[in-house]
Amino acid sequence: MSLKYGTLVWCAGIKPHAFIRHYGFEMSDRGTQILVDRSTSAARATRTNIWAIGDCSTIEEYWLPQTAQVANQEAQYLAKQLNSGKFDNGTAEPFVFFNKGMMAYLGGFTAVMAKLPGLSRLTGFVAFLGWRFTYWFLQLSVRNRFMLATDWARTLLFGRDLTRFGSRSKPT
Repeated sequence: MSLKYGTLVWCAGIKPHAFIRHYGFEMSDRGTQILVDRSTSAARATRTNIWAIGDCSTIEEYWLPQTAQVANQEAQYLAKQLNSGKFDNGTAEPFVFFNKGMMAYLGGFTAVMAKLPGLSRLTGFVAFLGWRFTYWFLQLSVRNRFMLATDWARTLLFGRDLTRFGSRSKPT
């Protein structure tokens, strides 16, 4: 299926893009995210058919963490609603986030896994192995899994590569 559109904006980074801040959308309390309704549609936008997902948006009265898990589920939801034509006839279901748990690598051979189904919290080396397996398993291709495994093996054998190219940084 193809989707005809006028403008598509994709932003990545650690702070909101100037386009997001200055376009004129209704923003969150902190002014850093587009305020959207439960169907990921820009809340009270001057134009219709504007949706925002991921870190650049927050759902009104339904705060969610800014994680890849949330953005992935929002993207799948939006694609399903657009493909089914539910936005066209006003029958779009509200977005509902399903928490599959939280994981974080803490350095060395330590990680934390929390809020997993059937497990409230796990830390240490076992959590590190769980984090590594999950991260490896979620790769989308065999090629990426192979490259990730060889990168981990190379780092384990030789240490992290700290090579830098370009001019040396100078303290200010």
